[in-house]
Amino acid sequence: MSASESQPLCQIRTEILRAAKLCSPGLESLGRLTFDSDPTEVSAVAHWRDAVFLPLLAPAIRDTATASRQGCRELVCVDKALDKRLAGPLAKTSRASGLAIANALQAPNSEPALKKFLTAVGAGTTPGHMVIVFSARASVFHFPVQVIAGALVVLEMRTATVDSAWGAVQSCLESLPPAEASLRAA
Repeated sequence: MSASESQPLCQIRTEILRAAKLCSPGLESLGRLTFDSDPTEVSAVAHWRDAVFLPLLAPAIRDTATASRQGCRELVCVDKALDKRLAGPLAKTSRASGLAIANALQAPNSEPALKKFLTAVGAGTTPGHMVIVFSARASVFHFPVQVIAGALVVLEMRTATVDSAWGAVQSCLESLPPAEASLRAA
């Protein structure tokens, strides 16, 4: 890979890591999110990508990015829609992680929708799924949807080595539908 090709790759990785760090305080105290296998097993990552990330999380990220520009009511609708689709232990860990992140976050004063949404998560009036809380926070900092998606994959794979985590990010981003995948390599 030439220097000109590696520079954008480096910038994309930097943005993904920046989004992950900025939008998920208290990450060290969180358990697993929706990925509950060994992140070094390519087949486990592929199964999670196809069963959870692509049909549930990626659309939730996109919908949250749109809803965060509209208002709290729209964020709650996206959160509740995901809650109807995500079931069992994955939903339980997602809600617990989302609540922990929401309790650790402070919304900027210029973002009343995020403030109201975090209050609703804390009050238990909305499920508060991790992907929604994280994406809403990342959206107010104007991270592109693909960077938010990449950052979420990094968070899901955070127990993996760096190479394994980046492999999972690349696999997930390359699997997004073309309209959602203007970012192809991570």
